[in-house]
Order: sequence, then structure tokens, then C-alpha cells
Amino acid sequence: VAAMIIQPVNIVFAAGALSSVIGPYAYWQQRRLTDVIALQETHKALSEQVDRLGKENQRLHETVVELSDTVDRLEDVEQALDVITQTQGQSIAAFEDQVKDNKEILAKMQSNLKANVLQNLLQVVIRSDKDENMTIEEHEIGDLINRIKRINGVEVHEDKLRERITKSGGSLQCVMDIIRNLMSDECPECDQIFTIKD
Repeated sequence: VAAMIIQPVNIVFAAGALSSVIGPYAYWQQRRLTDVIALQETHKALSEQVDRLGKENQRLHETVVELSDTVDRLEDVEQALDVITQTQGQSIAAFEDQVKDNKEILAKMQSNLKANVLQNLLQVVIRSDKDENMTIEEHEIGDLINRIKRINGVEVHEDKLRERITKSGGSLQCVMDIIRNLMSDECPECDQIFTIKD
């Protein structure tokens, strides 16, 4: 502008006019270049985002396939559980029958064990009467107790047995009655002289 005032020549006017127009045009061009660079950066960021979302989509697809397999396996398990549940009622009834049968067998076995133990005890008592006078005397009690201890499945309370034999006078019949208390279920525990071991 100063040159146009100092030198009013056409060329200077043309140069001044061109300078006035080129400045805003250069500014406009620079803005467009900046916009293009920003668009390129945005395009690059969007491309990266698309790639990331594509990978995420692939991962989700694989997860869906795995879940479908898991659902199929769970359906198989559900069917197996249904079969088990249906047979379970039958199995429980059969098991209850078995338990009942086993209780009956056990009761018979215990009864047989008691009978065998009683028979063994009676034989031991008779054999312990060495002089065969139908009396277990004081000197025969120790031998009787030792023989009873050797019978499998029987525990003897020595003090109680010794006391009862002595009180009864040692008569073989009284000793056999003492032994029969083994078979009685009504005998209180504190009075029991013999215990059958399971």
C-alpha cells in the first residue's frame, strides 16, 4: 500500500492488487491443506478403528461358536441327568430293599454268634470242673476265666464273674445260669458279665 502511494505506476498497482489477493488465497490454500491433513489423520484413525472392530467381531464370532458347542454339551448333560433322575427312584427302592435284607441277615448272624458263644461257654464251664463234682471251686475259677478269654468274640468282666460264682457257691447250674445272661437282651449293662465283640 505504501509503494502504491509513493509510486503511482500501474505495475505497482497490479503488484499491490495481486499481493492483496494472493495473501487471502494463500491463507485459504493453507487452510485446505490443513483440512486435508486432518482428514487423512481422521481416515487413518477410522481405518485403525475398523480393523480393531473387525478383529473384535471375529473374536465375538469365535466366542459364539464356542458357546454353541457348550450349549450342545449342556443339552447332552441335561438329557443324561434326566435319565439318571428317572432311574434314581427305582435305584432308591432297590437300595432300601437291600438295606432291609441286610438288616435281617445281620440280625440272624448276631443271633447265631450269640448261640455259638453260648455253646462254647457252656463247654468251657463243663470242662473247667476238673473233678467233675458239678461245682466250680475257688481253684477252678482262674482256669475257667482263662479259657473264656480264649473264646473269640467274648469279653469277660473277671471281677463280676468271680463274685457271682463265689456267691452262688460254685454250683455248675448257677454258673450256667450266669452264662445264660449273655443271651438276655433285658440284662442291664452294669450287670453284664459277658460282652460279645462285633
